[in-house]
Amino acid sequence: MIKHPIFLLRHGQTEWNLEGRLQGRLDSPLTEKGQAQALAQRAILEPILTAFPQISIHASPLARAWDTAVCAANGHTVEAVHGLVEVSAGSWEGRLRADVVAERGGSAQEKDMFDLFLSAPDGEGAEALDLRCRRYLAGLTGPTVIVSHGVVSAFLRGLIRGLSMSEIAQLPHHQGVVFALSNGVETLLQNSADAEAYLKDTHAE
Repeated sequence: MIKHPIFLLRHGQTEWNLEGRLQGRLDSPLTEKGQAQALAQRAILEPILTAFPQISIHASPLARAWDTAVCAANGHTVEAVHGLVEVSAGSWEGRLRADVVAERGGSAQEKDMFDLFLSAPDGEGAEALDLRCRRYLAGLTGPTVIVSHGVVSAFLRGLIRGLSMSEIAQLPHHQGVVFALSNGVETLLQNSADAEAYLKDTHAE
């Protein structure tokens, strides 16, 4: 079990999120909504960064996550960590999710992003992702803010909580919020008041 508080963020909405395209290791810029979500995450993190002045802030170097992290960190140092990049979806990256799902014989409305990414025939796959995420978590030495992507952030949250693969696949991928994890328990922080209450309840202040 991870001994230190972890605060996980997914990047803000991007142009390809809006279009329903699979991004993976490819990138697209944050939308206006995505930029607003990063600002909302900044407000949530403010009391957390004050409570943990030596906290580490790690981010995927992909632009959508990095830009979110720099905004949310509000002047605090952000470290680029390649191990936090999104899972690779191989040749499916850049394609519309609905088109890929239709080719697989599913409904165009299917929204199981987790399964879709891990099913890519020339992608990273679940085993490699599991190993990458476990190695990253094993290297943490103190409270950490992590800014990553939909699939990777869900996988990290699941590993910290001890969830099965099927349970991880059902986790929400909210943007503009912070998932606080302590002693294997996850708390959704949607505003600064939530963060302050969390810090008080966990005696972090």
